[in-house]
Amino acid sequence: MPDSDNFEDESFDVDELSGKSGDERFVFLHDGTKISDSSDLKIKNYDFTNPIVLSEADLALLKTKSEQFVYYLSGHLSMFLRTEFNLELEDLNADLYKSFVSSINSPSCVTLFKLQELNGVGLLDVNAHLSATVVDRILGGRGSTNPEERGLTDIEKALVEDFNLIILEEWCKQWDSIKKLNPVIIGTETTGKFLQTSPPHAMMLILSMEASFGDVSGPLRISVPYYTMEPVLSGLLSQTNTPSKVKQTVSPKWHEIYDQIPVDVSIEWDAFELSVRDLLNLEVDDVIELNPEIISKTKARIEDRTCFIGEVGLTGDQVAYQVNECMSESLNLIGKSYG
Repeated sequence: MPDSDNFEDESFDVDELSGKSGDERFVFLHDGTKISDSSDLKIKNYDFTNPIVLSEADLALLKTKSEQFVYYLSGHLSMFLRTEFNLELEDLNADLYKSFVSSINSPSCVTLFKLQELNGVGLLDVNAHLSATVVDRILGGRGSTNPEERGLTDIEKALVEDFNLIILEEWCKQWDSIKKLNPVIIGTETTGKFLQTSPPHAMMLILSMEASFGDVSGPLRISVPYYTMEPVLSGLLSQTNTPSKVKQTVSPKWHEIYDQIPVDVSIEWDAFELSVRDLLNLEVDDVIELNPEIISKTKARIEDRTCFIGEVGLTGDQVAYQVNECMSESLNLIGKSYG
């Protein structure tokens, strides 16, 4: 091999291969179209290892259910605090755990809770000023506090725990038709900086509300990992998407041509039991004794179906049958208007 052949390091940067600087980035659409100017686009990180398969229709259904929850919760908290407590649904969306944690104000009143029947830990984030006002109201105050937001003391946390538990229990009640859930408070925090209840890229379902009572208002949020709620949500959505099995009964229209259709009608009795030997020994002019009561229990059969029970007798020179009872097999013959 000639000495002039000198193999050097062939490493290179991907940006050099694409012919663009490291600061310049392209956005590609699903069909491969390249967009160089992404200033007008809103790009959101998505973790494909924790997907949320919820369509717009599914989210709309969950929002409707959440509105009912907010309505009942408002009344329950009003009775608990003995004053008007207003709640409004702000939004129901999905976001990464790290994004939600970073959005928690400091100080704040964050309650960690677990659903006994499911895996994972949820978070209840209540504005610190709102929590302090709740404590003031529980202690007999008017429901107003110093505007300065602060963390709660240990005693205040114990007082506000009943308030938080009411929120969680009412939230669980909305899923009773799918699965009975029981929340348990497992801890509290005043900031989101040290929370590690879920992986950073775990998808969370976040219910945001705006609460107000007295002269105080503030946000209130419930955040639950999607993998925790997936069994409940799948059950709810499957119930909604299942078509109704109730069939509408349409009365048939009678036509005159039906009047001439012959139908086999027979009358029979349950008289007695007879062995095969006795049956074979029967001869002409033999007499069989019957119970007189079977006359009133005569069965009328139409097309080999027992439809009526009644009494057989004579009217003049003709045999007549009086219907006394309708059987279940004849229900489709009753209540129809023909003519």
